[in-house]
This record gives sequence, C-alpha cells and structure tokens, in this order.
Amino acid sequence: MASAKRAGKKERVLNSPYSILILRGTQVRRFIVSRERIRELLLLGLLGLSVCGLLASKYFEGQSHKIDAVIANGQAHKEKLSALRDRTREVQETLSRWRGLRERIRMALPKGSKRSGQGRYEGEELDEVLEALQGELQRMIAALPSGWPVKGRVSSGVGMRPSPWTGEMKYHAGLDIPNPIGTPVRASGDGVVESIDPQRGTLILNHGQEIKTHYAHLSRILVSRGERVHKGKPIGEVGNRGKSTGPHLHYEMRVAGVAIDPRQFLVSARQAE
Repeated sequence: MASAKRAGKKERVLNSPYSILILRGTQVRRFIVSRERIRELLLLGLLGLSVCGLLASKYFEGQSHKIDAVIANGQAHKEKLSALRDRTREVQETLSRWRGLRERIRMALPKGSKRSGQGRYEGEELDEVLEALQGELQRMIAALPSGWPVKGRVSSGVGMRPSPWTGEMKYHAGLDIPNPIGTPVRASGDGVVESIDPQRGTLILNHGQEIKTHYAHLSRILVSRGERVHKGKPIGEVGNRGKSTGPHLHYEMRVAGVAIDPRQFLVSARQAE
C-alpha cells in the first residue's frame, strides 16, 4: 500500500506543471506550463532544426553546383579563346610564309620557262596557284570579327554581373555599348546573315570556322537572311527593343557556341573602353 502511494506521488510530481515567474518592477507575472506542453515545444524545436538543416544543406548543395558550373563555363571559354587565338596566329603566319615563298619562287624561276600543255608558262600556272592560296587566306582573315560594330564606351562586359531586373548574379555573354537610337551598326567581319528577328531586333552573322557574332536590341535591320556582307557594312541601327534598360547595342562573339570576350580580337580596343 505504501509503495503504491509513493508511486502515485512520484507520478504526480513528474506530471506536475512548471511555474514561470517574471518580475517587472514590483509586479510579478506567473505562467504555468505543463510538462506535456514543454515536451511538445522541444519536439517542435528539434523538428524545426532538422528542417532548417535539410534546407540549408540543399541550398549549399545548389550553390556548389552553380559555382562548379560557372568554373566549368569559364574554363570552356578560356579553352575556346586560346584555340581562336592560335587559329588567328596560324592563319597570319601562313599568309606571311606564302607571301615570302611566292617572292622566292618568282626569283628562282627562269625567265624563259617552257610552255605547259595548255600553252601557258609553268611559272604563270604556279603564280596563279599562289594567288589563289593567298586570296583564300586573306578571305579567312577578313572573316575574323576584328572591327567594332559601333563606337562608344562599354557599359557592361562579358562575365558575371547582377541582373538589372532581379539583382541576382547572372552570366552576361557580350558587350553593352550605349548609343543613341539610329546609330549605324556595322559588321565586325565578313560573313553571311544567318538569322534575323525584326520583332526582337536581333541579328546573327556566320563568319565561318565556327565563329558567329550576335547583334541585339536593333531598332532597324538593314540586311536580309542569307545575304553576304563585308566588314564595315551597315547591317542595322542601335535601338531599345527586347529586354533592355536603354538604347544600346548588345554584341556577342561565339566560337563553337561558346561566348568569348570580343575585345580580345577587336582592333583599337581602347576606343570603346
């Protein structure tokens, strides 16, 4: 009987509520909280911490993937840029060698060379071959986008930047060059008009060798799809179409689909700094 009383007393003590006293000056406030309520609050707190931990883990995992993607994208840009530089140097060196070789061959040919089966001098045939090769190399160099599409200060370059609309960091794939509406936009190199979108004011030139240039926010487009244009030809006019914060030209240069900084190849790069 005594043990039953002790057990009942112990159970009442374990289940008795807590009293919380709060002193404020001369006033005393008393709050009574049951042990069951405290257990519920503790469980809710642990559950909340678990959920916060899970969300934080997912957030940092997502940020890690974004950082990895940016690093990989930057490495791809670096590799494409290096390949394009090597290609440009190779073409220029080849052209220089052909020019020198042509002169050496001309000097070595005897003036009275025998006629070929077609009635022409062998030296003349070789000269035509060299002319054709030199012309092809010159066309390849002319197709490289090395001219500024418009003059002006570059307000935003290639790389990560805060979005003008959301403030979030996003990759900007080209150059923004502010200019008044109607300013002529010129082809930065020889190419073919691959696509145009008059509603959005966009135009893409294909320069061959997997090189393309993009022109955006144009108020007018002055060329047609499939048209072949030469470096310096007006192809459009600066505008404010599409998702734009003001009149400017958005200019991109892509190699095999990867955006690179055009300033590495533009002549007199300081004019737009």
